Amino acid sequence: MKTLIINGSPRKNGDTAALVRMLRQELGGEITEIRADGSIAPCRDCRYCYTRPRCVIRDGMEKVWKALEESELVVLAFPVYFNQPCGQLLTLATRLQYAYISQYVRKDPAFSLGRRMGAVLMAAGGSTKDPEPALDTAREVLTLCGARFVGAALSMHTDRIPAAEDLDARDQVRRLAALLREGGHPPIK
Repeated sequence: MKTLIINGSPRKNGDTAALVRMLRQELGGEITEIRADGSIAPCRDCRYCYTRPRCVIRDGMEKVWKALEESELVVLAFPVYFNQPCGQLLTLATRLQYAYISQYVRKDPAFSLGRRMGAVLMAAGGSTKDPEPALDTAREVLTLCGARFVGAALSMHTDRIPAAEDLDARDQVRRLAALLREGGHPPIK
């Protein structure tokens, strides 16, 4: 299985990275990880893509589009800030506007991201009590990636327990990886 992990964390070795390492160990297959590290500019709403089959901005997003086309699974990995995915991930997500415009404004029959599975790895702490606002946003981003949301693994107390030591999160990652290996459908017992 070819997997694209979009890592929105600004920290290379933080809690989100720990969740990504756990998933990599459990999932197997070919994995491409792209970090939303500021090298991808936000959408400018210039509307260039309204009449042309590409974005006017030439940057790291081209690598994301290529990896998306080749993937069977997209994983969004991010820390939560103020009950939402971090800004780095949301900045990258604004560039998915091109997919929306291609499908619904230009109605380009040649444009297709296909269908794939989608999953979320989320690290949160502090005042975050309800993961649903961030998960709702992540589901929307996955939809723009052509992905069907399958599940999530969360480390919800990173202010007290680092994700690398969060046994509940490790178990969630293990179960999520098994579900993804089964094509997003729980095994029949």
